[in-house]
Amino acid sequence: MDSKYCHKAWADSLGGVSYPLLADFHPKGAVGKAYGVYLEDAGIDDRATVILDKDGIVRYAVSVTPSGERDIPGLAAECEKIDQEYGAGLGDLPPIE
Repeated sequence: MDSKYCHKAWADSLGGVSYPLLADFHPKGAVGKAYGVYLEDAGIDDRATVILDKDGIVRYAVSVTPSGERDIPGLAAECEKIDQEYGAGLGDLPPIE
């Protein structure tokens, strides 16, 4: 549910990222609801990672619960795998603003 400003700061802290990030800030939780990860009682999205290919097809999804931690090396490997199988170039993506 982070805003685009939070995502930009995170991406900048990594030296930039080559993929678009989706903010679910407003309307609150709309994307989380669409992917079944919005936790209505808490009013937040679950800490989940959903990776789509260039055609918008979900190729990977995992939840670590709101208090969990993501497996960054595992996610990076999953991104590489998806890119090899389905990527074929995302084209020139605009920078996160």
